[in-house]
Amino acid sequence: MRADEFVARRSADWARLESLLRRGRRGRLGGLQPDDVLNLASLYRQATADLARARRDWPAEPVTSYLNRLVALGYSVVYRRSGDVGRRLAGFYLETLPRTYRESWPFLAAAALLLFGPALVVFLMVLASPQLAFSIVPPDIITIVQRHQTWTNIPAGARPAASGLIMANNINVAILAFSLGIAAGIPTIFVLINNGISLGGIFGVTAVYGVQGLLADFVVAHGVLELSVVVAAGASGLMLGWAVIAPGPYRRGDALGRAGRRAFTLLIGLTPLLIVAGIIEGNLSPSAAPTVVKAAVGLGTGVLLYGYLLFTGRTTAATAAPALSAPGTARRGRG
Repeated sequence: MRADEFVARRSADWARLESLLRRGRRGRLGGLQPDDVLNLASLYRQATADLARARRDWPAEPVTSYLNRLVALGYSVVYRRSGDVGRRLAGFYLETLPRTYRESWPFLAAAALLLFGPALVVFLMVLASPQLAFSIVPPDIITIVQRHQTWTNIPAGARPAASGLIMANNINVAILAFSLGIAAGIPTIFVLINNGISLGGIFGVTAVYGVQGLLADFVVAHGVLELSVVVAAGASGLMLGWAVIAPGPYRRGDALGRAGRRAFTLLIGLTPLLIVAGIIEGNLSPSAAPTVVKAAVGLGTGVLLYGYLLFTGRTTAATAAPALSAPGTARRGRG
């Protein structure tokens, strides 16, 4: 094989590696998508093998100098010290998390449908047949609602403790929805549907007895954050399940690893919001603050959350760094 034939055969992979290295160098490896990191590692290993061959067969050709520079750049990106925690954390929240969220929209849509679909169906069923609520909603809650009250009146002194319990419960639900996805996603589907049924039943029984306004007053401040994270946790579990069921062109273990990285990105990135939601639910939601204030908090947190997830981390080709000079001018070498 001549040097120019070697370049023609391998240049596409080198260009891909070069692009990934430039992005990794500019935003650290934490700024790359999980699939990109895997591709970078594979392409870097291939480039080192190409360099070894070029040094052996065409030591004086431009392709050898080019591969020297490319592999050196790869080494500086792949093996550099990762002590800049602040920069890596910023890269995660400013690029990796919102991009992963947007790319996960099919699973987010499926999780939302599995949660809110049953909630709507059960809500309408309870309105049509109030007796159905006794098989869905705990009896003590129904008893309270029948007195035209709600169970959400948390005494001021108990609110800090209640806030902690709410946080712990919500985080446990999120982790459960994620981790159970490994079983082909079936337990995650059950968790989402079951929570949807409970949600619809509670809203239905409060509507039957005319206290839906009291429940809405309690839910409106924290509901957007809490339910958004529950949907994201469910989506992460569905990702794992889909990788088990339909691994595509990958081996099942590899597909599960790829899906696991994306799913864990959603879980670790968004679960801390349940702490914020728990603080709101344990303190503001049961307070005597005007409903308009609570609604403003719910709307504001929702706008901030989805504005961040949908618009942060979008880049254009114009921001790309200049590339290394490609070995297109390689002289014909010895075959």
